[in-house]
Amino acid sequence: MSAISRRAAILAVPAAGTIAIAHASPGDQVISFTAKRSKDTLPVSPPLGAPFIIYYTLLDPTGGSVGDGSLLGMVVDVVVDVPPKIVVQTKSIFRLPGGEIHVSGMEIRKVPDPGVKRPIAVVGGTGIYASARGEGTIEHQTADLSAVSLTVTTG
Repeated sequence: MSAISRRAAILAVPAAGTIAIAHASPGDQVISFTAKRSKDTLPVSPPLGAPFIIYYTLLDPTGGSVGDGSLLGMVVDVVVDVPPKIVVQTKSIFRLPGGEIHVSGMEIRKVPDPGVKRPIAVVGGTGIYASARGEGTIEHQTADLSAVSLTVTTG
């Protein structure tokens, strides 16, 4: 059996939903979607070192489901302020048609925080994203919705 090309693999993915994809430069794709929080274990006043998990449903611009994802985070610092702020280190997996994209980041957690785009790094993936690298942003628009935009280089 011969190996399947990346183009053939992409064209074979069923169109259950579509994510916004644009090409930034040769070899780069800008992938945008909304992550809707469906489960969350982050306590209201988390202590230093507290781990937490967030589960997402990923949505296209029309609100249709295009996948799911999860975030594993840990509180790495507490900033004395009113109200106190927490610094979290996160690792996320976004499961999209054709594969997974893995990202990592660190932020002062404030949700919601519309208009503030926090940087995240694309650190790998699976399927058509097996060689993924790049960067992106996450914007916590509401308590349950976050806009994600990734510039992904593969190949």
